Amino acid sequence: MRITEVISDENIGGAGILLSHVTGGLCREHDFEIILPKGSLLTARLPRGVRITPFPMHGGTSPADVPRFLRYFREHPCDILHTHAAFSARLAGAMAGIGRLYSTRHCALGKHTLPPLYKQLYNRVTTLTVATACAAAEELQAEGVPRERIRVIYNGVAEPERLSSSEKRALLKKLSLSERDTVLGCCGRLESVKGQDLLLRAAASLAGDLPSLRVLLVGDGSKRQSLEALADSLGIRALVRFVGYTSTPARYQNLFTLNVNPSRGTETSCLATSECAALGIPTVASDFGGNRECVAHEVSGLLFKSEDTDALAAQITRALTDKELLRILRKGARSRYETMFTLSHMLVGYRRLYTENS
Repeated sequence: MRITEVISDENIGGAGILLSHVTGGLCREHDFEIILPKGSLLTARLPRGVRITPFPMHGGTSPADVPRFLRYFREHPCDILHTHAAFSARLAGAMAGIGRLYSTRHCALGKHTLPPLYKQLYNRVTTLTVATACAAAEELQAEGVPRERIRVIYNGVAEPERLSSSEKRALLKKLSLSERDTVLGCCGRLESVKGQDLLLRAAASLAGDLPSLRVLLVGDGSKRQSLEALADSLGIRALVRFVGYTSTPARYQNLFTLNVNPSRGTETSCLATSECAALGIPTVASDFGGNRECVAHEVSGLLFKSEDTDALAAQITRALTDKELLRILRKGARSRYETMFTLSHMLVGYRRLYTENS
């Protein structure tokens, strides 16, 4: 089976990491090609055994991209064209006569209005849409996509790296942290939708009562400077560590007491939440989008009302002050990972997706 995947990401985000996991896991079963923008940072993260084609594109939705994709698909036919935020490629694929046109909805959009023309074209050029959480599937249905043409496949992750005690001590020292510190960790792009500002405000409200509290932000993005300025204004800059982008976030996740996902937008099945769950680290998450599916409230983590800083602070306090609750959540986090969010669970879904009707 020849499968062409098209992704418009120029940076490394959840969609790109997911694509790397899927193609790497199934490349012995199918002939994969990944088309992505020229100069994309994602190129370095893609697996061996998969053909990589840098391509001139303008965000994946520009009408100017359609003729180029059309020529390419006519010269390089495939059995399945699977796009990730690259609508122009899927439109060209339909024009080229590719029979199976797949798309993945990697995000929950919340209150979002799609252009009428896009909605009209979507079903015409999309055989099936993968939703990475039920929250995304519900939004697709509300946009007019028939339920029978939606497949929910949760993102899965491999067992993350586990640091030895000596490795943890070395990393803590590098970050000027102590083994006695209580670390609130958050992995993700430093962008408004990820809500790291809420975590900083909650930490500021708790710092007086929890002097060992520290915040570890893993990731980079356009909001880094504003988040650093916010930490300064809140008087907690000394308590916050900005790690920046890393290709090995699990090394830092090993240090978390709690994972915090304060997302106010886009979240479906968060990779960082599952990675932490695999390590037995529970998550305090907003109730936005797929977080309600990734985190079982009071079983594998705690949920708070999105945008409510006081509610976030209250749930962090619960988890840190109730030792029995924290024990339950740690055990529940690992169990939820094993039953729903392993890499093998996800690959079963994609294997079925690609082989059905073949």
